[in-house]
Amino acid sequence: MTNYDQILERLFQLSPIHKPNLDIAKELDRALGFPASFYPTVHIAGSNGKGSVTTKIAKALELCGYQVGVYTSPHLFSFRERIAIGDALISEEDVVEGMEYLFALKQNLSLPATFFELTTFLAFDYFRKKEVDVAVIETGLGGKLDATNVIRPLLSVITSISREHTQMLGEEIEQIAAEKAGILKKNIPLVLGPKARCQAISDRAKELHVPIFASKKISYFYDEENSAIAQLALEQLNSHFQLDPKSVREGLLVRPPCRFERVGDVIFDVAHNPEAIFSLLQALHNFFPSNKFRFLVGFCKDKEYDRCLDLISNEATHIHLVQSKSSRAATMEELKNAIKNGDLHLYTTHHSIEEGMSAAYIEAHDKGEILIVCGSFYIMSEAKAQLISLKETILLSAFSSAVN
Repeated sequence: MTNYDQILERLFQLSPIHKPNLDIAKELDRALGFPASFYPTVHIAGSNGKGSVTTKIAKALELCGYQVGVYTSPHLFSFRERIAIGDALISEEDVVEGMEYLFALKQNLSLPATFFELTTFLAFDYFRKKEVDVAVIETGLGGKLDATNVIRPLLSVITSISREHTQMLGEEIEQIAAEKAGILKKNIPLVLGPKARCQAISDRAKELHVPIFASKKISYFYDEENSAIAQLALEQLNSHFQLDPKSVREGLLVRPPCRFERVGDVIFDVAHNPEAIFSLLQALHNFFPSNKFRFLVGFCKDKEYDRCLDLISNEATHIHLVQSKSSRAATMEELKNAIKNGDLHLYTTHHSIEEGMSAAYIEAHDKGEILIVCGSFYIMSEAKAQLISLKETILLSAFSSAVN
């Protein structure tokens, strides 16, 4: 049987995305017998916060005793993170079995299915096989033409709207909002975040007779806004599930990795667009008003990294620029050119994430600064691994000095 590594290599060789088109997803859905129709779903879209809101809703439902499928993207450390039931990630064996079948289906139907489309239906079919009580589904890109948009959920959620993926979704906020509003289904309630109140969404909701429940919580800390959105969503789900208030409160406290995650004197955060960077800086000033901040950053080329770097440049003692191995990564030259004042003392470029993390951590440690690792999902795993290695080296060095 084909092993897990071979399957992943084959999967990652596929195009990550093509021109938005829901026809392929619909054909896969039909061929698999509409797997997501076998369990209730919650569908979550948004520019920022959708991963956190997905996690909070899923954890609250799980703590209330339900078997909850969770589909999110991208992953940080392992492909298996994308598909989970509770805290249990999909097994390597289930990935191999499911993907072998999907690859055969792709070939038999002559479908130019992408990485994301196949992964989406791996998740949907896996949740059916495991007979989940409910699945919380995060969109990948946009909403209207996203592969996840074949489902008819109990509830739709749009967390926030900001400029992103403009080549695919449009340049204007209302264009992007219209794409996100594509997840709305007739008569299915919508929970709307405070930063997603756009005319395009209101118009689409009115057209489809969608009742809107809008969260009004605005906070200096974006996690509180995400928790309020998730809480409002759970209130709408209360008629479908027996929810224990204490379990809901516990679930709302959960955050995914690398969302203002503090590891000693380092904070990891996947803020990767201007609105998210602004929220990150706001949280830093609130929680650490007297500290100075050093940054390690890398971005994808389809993000507004010039505006992100402009915001960071006003707050950073120094910026360490790195480039992930992803084909989507902005190059070092692109990142350098985006720093508007061109001050060579403000930034350093690095040949690898490991090198950048080492230099940034040592400098921050020596100068009493907090190191912020932010930007692309694709830099996080290597940066975290290097931090662990650095801490082990420092401990060994301290132990050796004490012994000698």
